[in-house]
This record gives sequence, C-alpha cells and structure tokens, in this order.
Amino acid sequence: MADGPAAVVPEPLRTPRRMHAGGILIEALRSLREMGIPLIIAIVVGAGAGNARGLLYGVAGLVLVVVTGLVRWYTTSWSLDGNALHLRTGLLSRNEKVIPRERISSLDTTQGPLQRVFGVLELRVQTPGGGRHAEIVLRAVSRRDAETLRRALGHAAEAAPTPDARLRLAPGTLLVAALTAPQLGVLLPIAGGIAAAAQDVMGNVSRQTFDGLPDTVGQWLLVGAGVVALAWLLSIAGAVVTFAGFEVVRDGDRLRTRSGLFARRAATLPLSRVQGVRMVEGLLREPFGLATLRVETAGYAGQGAVTQTLFPLVRRRDAAAVIERLVPALAGSLDALEPAPARARRSYLIGLVLLAVAVCALIAIAWRDAWPAIPVLLALAAALGELRFRAAGWRLDDGRVVLRSRHVGRSTLVASTRRLQEHGTRQTPLQRRRRLADVTVAVGSRRRARVRHLEASTAHRLLGLLRPS
Repeated sequence: MADGPAAVVPEPLRTPRRMHAGGILIEALRSLREMGIPLIIAIVVGAGAGNARGLLYGVAGLVLVVVTGLVRWYTTSWSLDGNALHLRTGLLSRNEKVIPRERISSLDTTQGPLQRVFGVLELRVQTPGGGRHAEIVLRAVSRRDAETLRRALGHAAEAAPTPDARLRLAPGTLLVAALTAPQLGVLLPIAGGIAAAAQDVMGNVSRQTFDGLPDTVGQWLLVGAGVVALAWLLSIAGAVVTFAGFEVVRDGDRLRTRSGLFARRAATLPLSRVQGVRMVEGLLREPFGLATLRVETAGYAGQGAVTQTLFPLVRRRDAAAVIERLVPALAGSLDALEPAPARARRSYLIGLVLLAVAVCALIAIAWRDAWPAIPVLLALAAALGELRFRAAGWRLDDGRVVLRSRHVGRSTLVASTRRLQEHGTRQTPLQRRRRLADVTVAVGSRRRARVRHLEASTAHRLLGLLRPS
C-alpha cells in the first residue's frame, strides 16, 4: 500500500512507454534461455549429419533469438494513470494487465550484471495477494523512471533509519551462514544425479579404497560421501551468491532488504503483511547456538529466499532482540515455554522407533552385509524422538503465540494471535486413550506450526484462548 496520498501522475507516465533500449538484449538472452535446449539439440543433430547443417541451425537460432527479443521489447509498453498501472504486451494477440494503484504494495528492483552494463533496473510490481511471481515485471527500466513511478504511487523514498533499525550481514558471518546453510535436502537430488553420472568412473577408485568390503558397499559409501560433499559445496555457493551484502532496514512501516552477489535485489515488505517470524535452527547451526530468522507473510510466500528472510544468521540468544528491532509488534521472549507433559515422551519415541524397525527389517532382508547399520538407525531414531520431546513447547502472552517443535532441525514460530489464518486441535485414537492432543496454527502463507502430544485439556484451553473474542 502507498505510504501516503497518491501524487499527481506526471505526464510522461501517462503516455505508454517502452523499456530502455537495453531491454532488447535482455529479452533476447531471456529467449535464449527458453530456447536453449531445443537449439542445442538442433545443432548437435545437424552436426551429426557431417555437413554444415549444424552451423546453419546455430546461426538461424541466434537470429531467431535476437528477433524474438526485439519483438518482445517493441510490443511491451507500460503507463500509469490516476487509477491503475497498465502493462501491454503481445504482437498478434494484444494483452493488457491492469493493477489498481491501491493494490500495489511494493516496487522491488533487481540489478543483474547485464542491467549494470546499461545502467537500468528490473522492476517487479507486487500486490498483497500475489503468488510466486510478481504481477508485472519490467526488465529494463531506467533509475529515473523507476523513481518517478515510485513517487507517483506514493511510495516514499527510503528514509535515513536509526542505527537500531538497520542490520548488515558481515562477510565473516556470511561465510558461517554459507557453511551451515540448511539446503542439503534440496540439493541432494541434484548432486545425486551428477554423482550417478560419474559412478562408473569412480568404480575402480572405490574398489581400491574399500578393499575389505564388498564392491557394492564400497561404491555406495564413496558415492554417498561424494553426493553429500557436492551438495554442501553447492549449498555454500548458493548462500554466498544469494546473501552477499545482505542488509535489512526498518523504514517506518516497511522492511527494506538488499542482497545479492551478482544480481543485486532490493525488496520492500510492508510490516502490515508480516504475520509471524520463524526461528529455524538447522542441524549444522543448532550446536553452535545459531539460527535463521524468516518472516511469515500474507501474499509474499513464493517471492524467494531474500524476501522471506528477516536475517540470515543470528545467535539464538540475540534472536528476540533482532525481532524487537525489526518487527516490534512481535517483540517478546522466545523461551520459558510450557513443555509437553513427561508422559508424552513415550508417544514421541514410539512412532520413530517403529519406523526405524521397519527400515531395519528391509535392510536385513535386502542387504545383509549392512547389518552394522541397524543398531545405529535404532539409536538415531530414539535420539530424534527424545529431541522432539524436549523441543516441544508453547507460550501465549501479550497477543503473541509462540510454538516450538522439531522435525530434524528445531523451529520456533512467533505470531500475532489476531493474524492467525486458522488454528485447531487434532487427536488420534491413541492420543485420545492417553488424553493427549496436537495444536496446529496457520499463518497467512498457509504455513503451519504444530506442537504434538500436549495434555488434551491444555490443547483445548489453548485453542479457546486463540479464538477471536
């Protein structure tokens, strides 16, 4: 939403205008990314015919890419009138997208290497109900046009914040954040695919390294170690590229973030859209008392890691102070939670141990040589169940609800009770017999937080307290 009354729309913005001329090349490269795989296939097939057909296909493809970029630039125009922002695209089929001025919540900018060459910005227009992608993306807008549009929409320029309202990620902290970035689960499949392609090459190495083990066991151990190492390296690189130079500022009723090594992104998030903050302690961070702070928002859930990050890495003991500085409405303690009852410990253990027993049975049948892993898996399942029991807790005070739980890493959600999208209890037959129940809440992004195996009476009492009065 605008920060104040809408300014008079300057006449240049009322007239449909195209992007900066550098947008021709930017759109051409975008077309190249979209057409890259078919183009490569055509070149390879043509080259395989033993003549110049592959070169011909390559030249024709590059010409098509340039023409496509020119057409996209020429047929894209935008304008702003007293009521809405208009985007017109298309050559044969003309499309127009209209966004009412009052629905525009933020204008985010990104400046990649190519935008830097032309001195332009990529402008992303966001609305509160937006999905994964921005409603309007203008890939080459001059700084002057971007600032004029911002003023015309009533979005104030960035003010000089107080020191307490600005936080920067130091280079040393960035390195620690990258080394402990909890992205292995996302990158393991990618790394696994790369490792699988190299498995034949590593076969001889594995036999020499693991001479005392069966060939299949040695190969799998080496491939598994390689996959984990590769995923970790990819995670480190991704974190550095994404969060280099990270800075967050509380500017009045907005959070402004800047981040990025190659593509510098500036994003704006109205505080009115922040419905909760989640403190995430991954496996590599929890032992060192470190955590990531993420925002739970209405309408911005799919906008990427930077927009969802309040601060990439904080000491756990400082998390409450950082939340107070940046999101004062959610200020308060994240500790001294009401735990799950002691008799719930068995409920936390049984499910995981039974799952581990089933997995161990399959291992014993399919891979007898791996029997030493069975007691290890059982011990790990019991340890994780105990950690889940110890992590579970809740707190309700000053219009805030705090829920803490654990899957593998520990997660703590603090949210405004007035902003919860839904809340409820769940009770299985076994829980009913043991007089236990789960409590679940959901924020605007539809992300949930659940604390399992509370006293049934406590769960129902908490549910009553969370109901709007």
